[in-house]
Amino acid sequence: MTRRIVRIALAGTVLGVAGMACAQSAPPMGANLEGVWKIATPTTVLKPIAGAVPFTAEGRKAYEANKTLRAQRKFDDYDITLSRCSNPGVPRLALTPMRFKIWNRQGVVTFDYEWNRALRQINVGVPPQPDLMGQGLVPTMTGKSKGHWEGDTLVSVMQGGSDRTLIDDLVPHGYDLKVTERYRLVDADTLEDRITIEDPAFFTQPWSAVVTYKRQPDAVFAEDVCLDRLAAKQPAFSK
Repeated sequence: MTRRIVRIALAGTVLGVAGMACAQSAPPMGANLEGVWKIATPTTVLKPIAGAVPFTAEGRKAYEANKTLRAQRKFDDYDITLSRCSNPGVPRLALTPMRFKIWNRQGVVTFDYEWNRALRQINVGVPPQPDLMGQGLVPTMTGKSKGHWEGDTLVSVMQGGSDRTLIDDLVPHGYDLKVTERYRLVDADTLEDRITIEDPAFFTQPWSAVVTYKRQPDAVFAEDVCLDRLAAKQPAFSK
């Protein structure tokens, strides 16, 4: 009987913690970001809110090298998204010219991109899981994003991204990249993503940019195969 009571108590505690996590992951009233979105003004450049990108000497050198490689059309040497259809990474995914869909389920905000059917997920209020395989030490194209709600704003912090991605179509970064995003509804049909970039090896100080999106009609995205476009001698990003 005593063991049964203990098991019931433990089960209640687990359910209570899970319930708290779900409550913390739920968006506040009027802050539901779900839906289909598309960038309001297509661009390939993440433009700082003020001034120019604050490169360090190392960052400037890598940026100029990328410009030279682009002029020579040696995309595989600096941009494997264009040459191999690799995931563009964060924050470059924010500049995709195609649509994307947002949904929030059980503490995970998922971004489903029409381009190459890429996916990105932000864990919101989900307890961290033990990393028994050391996977957290391996950089990935989209890194690991942890989020929380501040009023009507979803705040996401991404770290652990591969240095094979770019900030936009030219700006480089290193392994220490940290991207903080603040998503909020400006109105029912306008979504704002305020992005802050930090990487002390490549930038002398944090810098920010803003990207806005317009709501689109609900749609089921068709299969999109970037490699098929490359095989047909077409750009990796369709317009």
